[in-house]
Amino acid sequence: MSLQRARAELDDVRARLRAIQKRLLRRKGEVNKWRSSPASPCCLVLLVYTRGNAEVVANFAQGLGWRRAPRVAALTTEDRSKLLADLESQFDSVPLASIAAVQEDPVRAGVCSEGEAISVIRWLVEHSLFGWVQEQNSLRGVAPSRRQLVDKALSAIPVIAPERLQQRVRSSLSGSLRSQRKWLAKFRLRWGLRLGKLRIQNHLSVSDKQALAYFQWINAASAAAPACQPPLLINMDETSLVRHVSGLIGTVVKNPSNGCQLGEVAPLCDRRSYITYLATITRDSEVQPRLPQVLIGNERQFIATIMNSVDFLPSNVYLWRCKSAWNSHMLMRRYLSLLASSLGSVLKERYVILILDVARCHLHPTILAHAKRCGIRLCFIPALMTAELQPCDTHLFARFKATFREHWRRQKALSIAGSLSTFQWLEVVVSSLQAVLPADWDAAFAASGALAEQTRVADVLCAKLGWASAPLAPEGLPTVETASLVFPKKMKALLHQEMEALKRRRVELKRECKRAAKDQKLLAAKRQRLLKAHAGCCDLTLLARNDQAWQAAKGLSAADLQLLLNRAEGDRPTTCKANLVMQSLLQMVLAPPLVSPMCLRDCVTVDAPTAATCTWPRLCDDVFSLWIAD
Repeated sequence: MSLQRARAELDDVRARLRAIQKRLLRRKGEVNKWRSSPASPCCLVLLVYTRGNAEVVANFAQGLGWRRAPRVAALTTEDRSKLLADLESQFDSVPLASIAAVQEDPVRAGVCSEGEAISVIRWLVEHSLFGWVQEQNSLRGVAPSRRQLVDKALSAIPVIAPERLQQRVRSSLSGSLRSQRKWLAKFRLRWGLRLGKLRIQNHLSVSDKQALAYFQWINAASAAAPACQPPLLINMDETSLVRHVSGLIGTVVKNPSNGCQLGEVAPLCDRRSYITYLATITRDSEVQPRLPQVLIGNERQFIATIMNSVDFLPSNVYLWRCKSAWNSHMLMRRYLSLLASSLGSVLKERYVILILDVARCHLHPTILAHAKRCGIRLCFIPALMTAELQPCDTHLFARFKATFREHWRRQKALSIAGSLSTFQWLEVVVSSLQAVLPADWDAAFAASGALAEQTRVADVLCAKLGWASAPLAPEGLPTVETASLVFPKKMKALLHQEMEALKRRRVELKRECKRAAKDQKLLAAKRQRLLKAHAGCCDLTLLARNDQAWQAAKGLSAADLQLLLNRAEGDRPTTCKANLVMQSLLQMVLAPPLVSPMCLRDCVTVDAPTAATCTWPRLCDDVFSLWIAD
């Protein structure tokens, strides 16, 4: 007994010593890089079941998904290559007879025990299931349910394994609901999964073609700047600001001692009341204080008393009182005028490029024409990619709204009964703007690919686009097909419909021009014939020979001309020739005014901002030429 007890104590001491040594090595970062040796029997069984897939067996050797395994450290490229080489060499060195025996039954072949074989099959099923869950989350946007996971696990059992081992694994997976939930809980714990919901996104993937079209467009716009006018990139975007911020997380008393009721009181109209904030930023810190920051509110929010008594606003913050708090084509034209006036002499010194998204309120021929008159070039961000390519979305709005919520909470804590007036609310907005806007926005424009020909694009954007690094965008302006990728599909359909309608209208205008020119020639010839025909008539001769009298006769009303005709018929003998001359003159003067060919030609080519018929025909020849060209 003393000898057995001594051996037991010796084994216990050795086990403790090994544990301490492993703990010390783990603290020093010198723990083994993989949990299982590449030459182990389990790795050999996995190589046979996966038909020599060294990548899957390397994950097993590293310890991914092991029960009660510590967090797996990422292997370096050199260590991973070495592990794969060892596994492949092991598989190549095994005789074909041994591989056939393992494939038939690894337990009977004496390679491993039955428990080890079942553990290997279960790990292989969970590895396949883990990859499938990743694919469903990232590509399909689906969080699989319990039933889906069980069905996928049952279908992932390798058919190459013996039927006896398959049946044991299948029975453990297709048990009762309670056993399935327990197995899934352990599966999620081992593989780093969780039970939850996927975050809703605007789109599952972004298009690299759209990004390249935008990069080509912004590069061409920057390259078009004259040598004496360096480009000035400006980004404008809208966001909504609520009148009463609710649902903020903070410290709350569980059981109030005074028995009062806890909660914030806010009327429904304040919780549903929003204004639109037109934010404008640039990478130039000297120009940033001059850029306008516009707050758009309806007539109920910004009443006349507030508009007349607000005197604490900075010089670059403007309040616009409109019927609606939404942005529109009219407000965009007003904003462009305000931006041009705010920049002042900067417009002559810099080549201004305004970056916008493709919202409907930003796209209109009159907006483009007005921007050209203001000396501002427009460049548009592709649809559904503002979260990745718009500097205001990537760097400004989250920071501004966090500051706004904090300032709003502080102001509410100091107010009477926790209620803020409109003046106090505007003070919160202005203080938040003054705290956030004076910053360097160079990183925002560089990370979104608007600067330096995309040499400083953010890694997050490259990862979403599937790029190792940003590729070189083609030189020059994008073609019509490339530029059309920037705009929404519905808008492209509308533009094509408008183009077809304008082509038909252009043909009609050409016909009217020819008809009007022909009528002008006929009228001129008719006037000459009339002058020769009534040369002997005194009243008509004086009227015809004097150009001023001729123009005065054209200005007479129909009643006066009829009196003139009656007097001429009463005073003079009525002859067929004189009557015919007067009737012709009457028809000529009373005829409706015809549009001259020069007027019709100007209607097609002249750019008038207020008439859609004057700007849309220029879009006939090339739908997107006005949007991408200077």
